[in-house]
Amino acid sequence: MDREVLCIFDTRHIQRYIFRSDAMTETIGGSDLINHILQDAIRHSLSHIEPAIRLDECDFSDDPDGAIPYFTDKRIKIQQIVCTAGNALLLFRSGALAQKVIRKVSRYYLDHSYNLDMAAAAVEYTGNFADDSFRLFNKLNAIKSSSETLEPMGALPIVEREPSTGEPVVGYDETTGELISESTRIKRHEARKRGFIPAFDDIKTTPAANGKAFRAVIHADGNNMGITISRALQSASSYEEVIRLERLFSRSITNTIADVMDRTVAQLEELYHTTTGATSGFEHEFMTVHRAGDDINCVCNARWAFPFVELFYKNLENRHISLPSISVPLYVCAGIAIVSDRHDFHSAFDLAEECCASAKKSAKKEKNLRNGFAGNWIDYNIAEETKQQELELLRERFYVTKERVSLILRPYSLDSQAIGQIDHYSSLMRQIRLLKQLHLTDSQRAVLRQSYQIGTKEFNSWIARTKAAGLDLVATLGDPLYRDSENNKHATWFDAVELMDFITQ
Repeated sequence: MDREVLCIFDTRHIQRYIFRSDAMTETIGGSDLINHILQDAIRHSLSHIEPAIRLDECDFSDDPDGAIPYFTDKRIKIQQIVCTAGNALLLFRSGALAQKVIRKVSRYYLDHSYNLDMAAAAVEYTGNFADDSFRLFNKLNAIKSSSETLEPMGALPIVEREPSTGEPVVGYDETTGELISESTRIKRHEARKRGFIPAFDDIKTTPAANGKAFRAVIHADGNNMGITISRALQSASSYEEVIRLERLFSRSITNTIADVMDRTVAQLEELYHTTTGATSGFEHEFMTVHRAGDDINCVCNARWAFPFVELFYKNLENRHISLPSISVPLYVCAGIAIVSDRHDFHSAFDLAEECCASAKKSAKKEKNLRNGFAGNWIDYNIAEETKQQELELLRERFYVTKERVSLILRPYSLDSQAIGQIDHYSSLMRQIRLLKQLHLTDSQRAVLRQSYQIGTKEFNSWIARTKAAGLDLVATLGDPLYRDSENNKHATWFDAVELMDFITQ
């Protein structure tokens, strides 16, 4: 308690907190709160402990070129190493001081989020960051695995519950008059700082040939972040160098992704105005729900999902995370959930997240690595029904024929080195353009989409009959089947047929 310590604050179950309610406004409020609550809580604690700590007795700078006074000035009692959305590493002059701050941060979380949970751990500072951080994370993991998730008690039987969360009602929404819980009140208050936020149902839809209307949810996440910072820190000879590297790493990611997103959204809005001729209304076509570091979540009219992805990766190309010892290309995987207008935001986001995880799985395969790094990949899924299933189970059930032909080629690579390969995004877009040139009727498209299900023999006969009738699909679209390196058979036309309705440019 009287020695210097390295301390970690870890916000737990962030996704559960953000998505406790299906409402997009509360989701946005929860995610916005996560972006700043830990920083606010740490600073709040300084004036609420005994004795209080002045700001000039702490260093919370994130400037990689700024001074780091902790190691030369004993008056500095707290040194921030890194503080991101939900996690922070700090040095304290004593374990006793760290304990006081931890208690006040915990109370701040309760007062300002209601049911967001936080874990903390501290180990003695030795001057060797590699050893200290190893011991620290082992201790944190032990704490998290052995402790209960603490949150306020639920509603008593005599207390009215909020339907969406089951939490006790505490009052009325200041705008709508709706009865709400304390957690919902906090999230809505946070969300309204943004100004106008459309509901998920207010985002416009794209009609498909089957008569249903669709929106899209996009989830994107950076690759190789842990590898990059780990490699950089291996060369660090001191805590001071570690702090500078952490600051530089965090700033590089944040600024690069922010610039890429700002450019992409501006270009997409320009495309919207040019394509539709509309002079307003983009806020009902596309919206960024959450952005923190390399984590991005958006909702949009389904017709803008793939144009957004194309613009995003174009702006991302040749961007690097540059640190003194290494420079690593910035790669991102994305998942797109195209869902019917009966879907709620929560289940759509879950599907987009699973698609992103599927893209990452392909990106990390040894044959797909780019100089040892996972590259840019994208996966998507179209969900007409609201019943949600695990993605792998869903695909095994509905996207594999009786003859074990996989109807899909996805995920697709967006790396320039893979152009020309059958699982490259440009190959998919080329197939869609060729299909559009055939000017198929809705019934022909329906038959084409179902053709792989009828069996190989019958499928080949159908292709021959179609050719005799003047429509040579093989000459236009290429071989309808593809064998991968593991000798698994894949349909080469199905993905393009499924996406035709949502590629309008």
